[in-house]
Amino acid sequence: MSAQTLSAISNDSASSSQAAPLQWRVNRFGEQTLEAVNGVTFDKLGVTPTLEEAFRGELRSEDTLYIVAGSDSGHLIRHVLREAAPAGTRYLFVEPPQVHAALRAAGLLDALPPHVRCATTDDWMEVASDLRLADYLFIDRVEVVFSLAARSAEAPDHTQLGWTLREAVASLHWRTVGLRGNETFIACQLANAVDNVQPAGIWRGRLKGRTGVLLAGGPSLDTALDWVRQHRERLVVLAVSRISRRLLQVGLEPDFVFSVDPTEMSYEISRDMLRFGPAVVFVHQYHVNPRLLAQWPHSSYYLGSLLPWSSPLNPPEPLHGVGPTVTNTALQFAGELGLNRVILAGVDLCFTPEGYTHAEGSNERKAGPRFDLTNLEVETNDGRRASTTADFAAAIDTLAQQARQLRDRGIRLINPSPGAARVEAVDYVPWVELGLDDAERGETIPPPDPQTFTNGQRLRHTERVARDMQRRIDELGQLEDRLRHARKVTGKLFAEDGTIRNRNLRLRLERFEAELDAEHPDLSRLIKQCSLHALLRGMKAVRDVETLDAREAQDALWGYYDAYLDGARRLRGWIEHAMAKIRRRRHEYAGSWSLNQLGVEWAKHGEPGRIQGWLARNGPLPADAPMPLRSVIGSLQGALQRDLDATDGAHLRRARSHGDLRAARVRLEQLFVQHNADGVRNTLAGLNRVQDAEAAAPYIALAQGLLAELEGCPDEALGHYDRVLQAPDRTLWKLALVRIANWALEHREAATAEQALQCLADLQPGYRMQYGDFLAATGHIDRAIDVYERHLTEHPSDKDAMVRLARLMVNAGAHEAARMMADHLTRLPGGEALAASIHHWVDASLCPPGEKT
Repeated sequence: MSAQTLSAISNDSASSSQAAPLQWRVNRFGEQTLEAVNGVTFDKLGVTPTLEEAFRGELRSEDTLYIVAGSDSGHLIRHVLREAAPAGTRYLFVEPPQVHAALRAAGLLDALPPHVRCATTDDWMEVASDLRLADYLFIDRVEVVFSLAARSAEAPDHTQLGWTLREAVASLHWRTVGLRGNETFIACQLANAVDNVQPAGIWRGRLKGRTGVLLAGGPSLDTALDWVRQHRERLVVLAVSRISRRLLQVGLEPDFVFSVDPTEMSYEISRDMLRFGPAVVFVHQYHVNPRLLAQWPHSSYYLGSLLPWSSPLNPPEPLHGVGPTVTNTALQFAGELGLNRVILAGVDLCFTPEGYTHAEGSNERKAGPRFDLTNLEVETNDGRRASTTADFAAAIDTLAQQARQLRDRGIRLINPSPGAARVEAVDYVPWVELGLDDAERGETIPPPDPQTFTNGQRLRHTERVARDMQRRIDELGQLEDRLRHARKVTGKLFAEDGTIRNRNLRLRLERFEAELDAEHPDLSRLIKQCSLHALLRGMKAVRDVETLDAREAQDALWGYYDAYLDGARRLRGWIEHAMAKIRRRRHEYAGSWSLNQLGVEWAKHGEPGRIQGWLARNGPLPADAPMPLRSVIGSLQGALQRDLDATDGAHLRRARSHGDLRAARVRLEQLFVQHNADGVRNTLAGLNRVQDAEAAAPYIALAQGLLAELEGCPDEALGHYDRVLQAPDRTLWKLALVRIANWALEHREAATAEQALQCLADLQPGYRMQYGDFLAATGHIDRAIDVYERHLTEHPSDKDAMVRLARLMVNAGAHEAARMMADHLTRLPGGEALAASIHHWVDASLCPPGEKT
C-alpha cells in the first residue's frame, strides 16, 4: 500500500535535504526560494526585512574578501548588491553544484558585477584566486560568512559547507602567516620595546642534559598533572600561559611560562599568569600583548628582535619563536635550553571523542563540547581517527618538522597521551612506562642576574631605546617629504591630452622607489607593511593595467603615493605611541613621579598590575607610610584583582559560539546516514556533558533514538523520538518525525504513519508531496487532492505535482478538471508529453469496459 511513500520517506530518511530534486517555492509575498535550501525562512517577514535583520552590521567592511556559505536562493547576492561595495571589498558565494545549477537556470547569476561571484564547491578556490584571495590572505582580511541556510541547520549540506569553508580558509591563513609581516606585530613590537629588557638568547644551553615537560592546553593535560607534580623536582617545567589558571588550581608553578599573541583575547586567557611567584620566568615573542608584558612583575625574556629595524640594540644572535601556536614556540625554546628529552603533555592537537579540544579550567572547556566538526581528521597515538582544526593541523606539521630537527640534535620528544595526534618523530610512551631516575635530578633553574631588572638597568635601557626611536622619527620625516614631492611630480607628468609631458620626470619617478629602498631600506619595508591594505586595494589586475589611459594611470600613481604616505603616518603614530610609553617609564624608573602620578597613568593605560613590579623593585612600604600612599597601592591592587577575577570576555564568547547545539543536530544526521554508531555514541557523550542540561535534553533524546536504531532496536527508539516531540524547540522535530514515519511504514502502522507525515507536511512544506502520496496510496483521494493543490499554490511550475494531481482527478472521476490540468501543462516548457499522458488516462477512464482507447 505504501511502496511509493516508503521509497520517498524511509529510504535514507536522514539524508541531506538536497538529495531530492530542487523545487522553487513561492511564499505569500510572491518571492521565490529553493524549498530544500530555505524552506519557510522568509515566510514571516519576506526576504528583504529578514536579511536586513540577520546581516545588520555584517558584510560591509572595507578591504575584505567575504566567502559566503550559500546565497539563500540567490537573495543574499541581491542583498549585497543593493548598496555600493565598500572600498576594496569583494564577495564570493559558494553553493553545492545542484543549487548553483538551479540559480544559473533561473538567471540569478547573470550580469553579476566583477566584485561579486558565485562558485560551486568544486571550483570555489579557482574563483577565489581570480578575486585575489592571496592578497586578502596576506593582509588577513578573508572572512567566512554563513548564509541563513547554513545557520539554520535545516539545510545540512549548507551548514557542513560553512564548516568546511571556515577550516579551509583557516588552513590557508596559517600557511600565509609565516610569509608576511603583520601590522599588529610591528605596533606591539614598538610598544613593547621599552619593556623588553633582556633577550631570551641568554638561556641558550643553560640546562643541558635535563628532562623537560611541556604543558599545553589539550585535554590530556588533566591526566598529566599528577605525574608532573610527583616528579616535579626532576623536571624542567615549561607551560603555555593559557593554562595558568589550571596550574594555580592544582598548586603547580612552572619554571617557564610562554605567551605569543598580541591580541586582547590572548591577554584574557593568559592574565592568570600574573598570579605566579618570582621563581617563574616569562618567555615571550617580541609582539606579545603589551598589557600582559607591562604587568608581569618578575623576570622576562623576549624572542626575536627588539626593534623592527636594523639597530645595535637588537640581539646579535636572537632566539626566534616558531608558529603557528605558542606550543611550537615553547618547544623551540626547550630545544635551545639543551634538554635531552622533552615530554609533551596536553599537546593533543585534536578533539576528544566527546568534542573537547582543551583541558579543565579553560574557556573552551567551560563553553562545552564542540559539534561543528568537519571531515578534517588525524590519527591518534592509540590508532583511532579524531577530528581536528586547520590551526591544529598546521601545528602538527610544524611540530613534526621541529621533532625531526630536535631528534637530529639528540633530543627525544615523547607524548604519553593515547588520544593525542600521532606526529612523526614524536615517540608514544604511556605514562605508566615513563620513568625518571634520581640521576636526572638537576640543579634548580639559575636565577636571573639581580642587576638585570633594577630601576637603574631599566632606565638605561629606556634611554637607549628612546634615542634609537627618535633617530627613526627624524628619518621618517625626511622620507615623508620625499613622498610628498614624488606625488607632486606625478601631477606634472601628463599633459592635457594624456601624453607624457616630461620624459625626465618619468625617469625620475621610475628611480624614486629604488632610491627609497636603497637609502631607507628598513623604513621603506615597514611603510609598505603598514600600507598593505591601501596598496592592495589600489592594485589593478594585469588586464586592467594594460588598458589604463593616461588619466587613470595618473590617478593610480597618486593612489600609490597616498597609500605610501598613509603607511608612513601609521608607522609614525606607532613610534610616537611607543615614545609616550618611554616617557612614562622614564619617570617611573628615575623616581621623578610620585606613586600617585604613576598610579593614575597605570590605571589610564590598563596597567594596574605594574604596582606589583614597582613594589618588587623598590621594596614594600614602611610601616609608617602615609595612608594616601597605601590607598593608591590598594586601589591599584584592587583593580588588578578585579581584572584577574573577570571570567567573561571575547574569548569565552567565541568559545561558546562553537558550542551551538544546533550543530549537534547536523552532525547526528550526517553520522546516522553514514551508519556511524561510534560517532553517534561519541556525540551523545558530548551532549551529556553540556552544562545547560534542559537545552540539551531533546538533543540527547534524538541521539539516543538514532543510536538505538543503529544498534538494531527500532522499537526502543520510538520512546526517545516521542521525547523529542515534547520539546518546544521544533528544529529537531523533522528528523524525529521522519524516523517515526519510517518505522510506521515498515510496520504497516497506517495511523501512525499518517500522523507523522501530516506533522512533517505542516512543519516543512517540502514534505507535502510525500504526505499526498501516502493519502492517495491509502485511498484518501479527496484529501490527497487538497494536499497537492496546496502544494501547487506555492510551486506553480512543479510539473510532476500537476501530473500526480491529474491522475488523482481521473481516478476521482473529475475528468474535466484533469483535462484543464493537461491544457495548462501544454503551455509549460516540456509539458506536451505529460499532457498527452493525462489525456490518455482520461480517455481510458471514459472508455466502456472491453473497448480499446
